[in-house]
Order: sequence, then structure tokens, then C-alpha cells
Amino acid sequence: MPESRLHSMLVLCANDALPDEHETPRFDMRAAIKYMRETRAHTAGSWLMYADTTRSTQTFLERNARLASHLPDGTVHVATMQLNGRGRGRNAWISPVGCLQFTMLIRHTQRKQAPVVMLQYIMSLAIVEAVTSLPGYDALPLRLKWPNDLYALHVPVSDSDDSSGSAPAFAKIGGILVNSSCARGEFTLLFGCGINVANRLPTTSINSVIRDYNDTHATRLATIPVERMLALATAKFEELYPYYRRWLHSDQIVTLADRDYERAQVVGISATDGQLQVRSLQSPRTVYSLQPDGNSFDMLRGLISRKL
Repeated sequence: MPESRLHSMLVLCANDALPDEHETPRFDMRAAIKYMRETRAHTAGSWLMYADTTRSTQTFLERNARLASHLPDGTVHVATMQLNGRGRGRNAWISPVGCLQFTMLIRHTQRKQAPVVMLQYIMSLAIVEAVTSLPGYDALPLRLKWPNDLYALHVPVSDSDDSSGSAPAFAKIGGILVNSSCARGEFTLLFGCGINVANRLPTTSINSVIRDYNDTHATRLATIPVERMLALATAKFEELYPYYRRWLHSDQIVTLADRDYERAQVVGISATDGQLQVRSLQSPRTVYSLQPDGNSFDMLRGLISRKL
């Protein structure tokens, strides 16, 4: 089916002609614009496109390159549901109601300070910091997994399939997919973001983490509507916080399966090409660089191996 026919209620309008809740019943456009104004971002999220249902926000902008070429820097395309959400590689991303899924278009000149490869890390960090930088939310167990996955502490619930005898553990709640093109010294970047904001199952969500924290610490932190999460994340992206602060792998000891199971320690991310850098414990002067698309990271076993 043509991509245009899979779009339901695509909205692009002026501030004085916003649709009401009857026109976009599953996304409060007025609240979204209100939150965007409150965060005062100048570029990211300054233009908003909305579709109730689409194949994929990322696919829509990729397949409509002519439209994308005319969109302003910082345009965000958000959808309530995706029929064919995409992850890295050939992975699919399930996108039910309660998830925030959007694609943000950013134009990045080669003269800007941040290397283009680092921007995916800034985006994933922005989502975590968007929540944890709110007053009282700083201790929430939200983390980043290399290269750009979002994890939260999952406390199994009684009606979950994996609840019997399971202890709390970090579970994936989101991820970033970045596609880029370059012409005349300028990159056009499409940041596809999928975040479980409000679905308690199958694992956990940002709002579930907030509720668990309230139960444990006797606090009253408010849950975050999808519309506010979009505004917080896009605004935080502009602040370009350092990537390492909430990184899940700081100083982690790992095993390199493709190097005779040599033990090594994670030391950081290369600023030039975004590869994971690990230092050999056997030969401390030896540092290996690992590509995110060529290797698989088994967190439970601390094992890094080449993808087949």
C-alpha cells in the first residue's frame, strides 16, 4: 500500500489553527505545543508534523525526500501508532499506544563542533536526561546501553509472563535509529526515536519506573504524558549534555569472544568514529576499537562477539 495511504490524519498547521481533541483524539496537539513553548527550544521540535497511524515516521521522511528537503531544521514527525516501526539492522520496533515514536530532522554542517557520529549518542542521552534532570527525578534508574539503546530497571509484576521468581533487572524501553545523507558539506540527519513512555507490559516503561520509585520512596512524582516527553526530549537534545554521565558500561569488564576470550575493560567511545573502546587487562597498553554494527553485546554475560 502506498505510504501516503497508510497515513491517518497527517496534521501540519499554523499555531492559530490547532486541531482539537476530537480531530486528534490520541495525541493532544494543544498540550504538545504548550509543552514545546515551555521548554523554549529554538530548533529541535520547532516544527511539528503528526499522524495518528503510519507505517513508520522514519520511512515516511526517507521515501518523501523532496518533502524532507523543504522541511525546516528541527522538524519533528510524530505518530501515535506505527504499523512497521524500525530498529537498528533488521530489527522491528513494536509501537502500540503509549509509546512515543518520532523522527526529528536535523541539518548538521561539517563545520559544527560535534562530530556527526556523536549526535546519535547525544540524542539517546537527551531522552534520559530529559527525565532525570527534572526536579526530584534524578535518581530514577534510567540508563544508556552502547551504542544508543535506552534501558530502565524492570520490576516484574504479577500478571507478567516472566514474573515468577524474577528479580529486578534492566530492560530495554527504547532506542535510536539514525539515517544520514550529505551534500555540499551539510548532513541531513533523521533521528528515529522509539520510547516506551506509558506501557507497563511487556517489560516496563518510563511511567512504570516513576510509579515504582514513588512506591519505594514515598514520593509523588508525576507521570509524564507522551506530549510532554516529546517536548522534553527535543529540547534537551539542544543542550548537548555529555554522553558518559548515565552510561551503562562505565569501567565494565567484558570478554572479547573474537580475541580468544580475552578480558578487557570499557574505557569509552571514540570521538572521531563512535566505536566502543576497550583496554586489554592482559596488555594494558592495547586498546581495541569495536564497531556497533559489527558486534553484539551480551550484557548478562559481559560478552562481545562478532555478529553472524
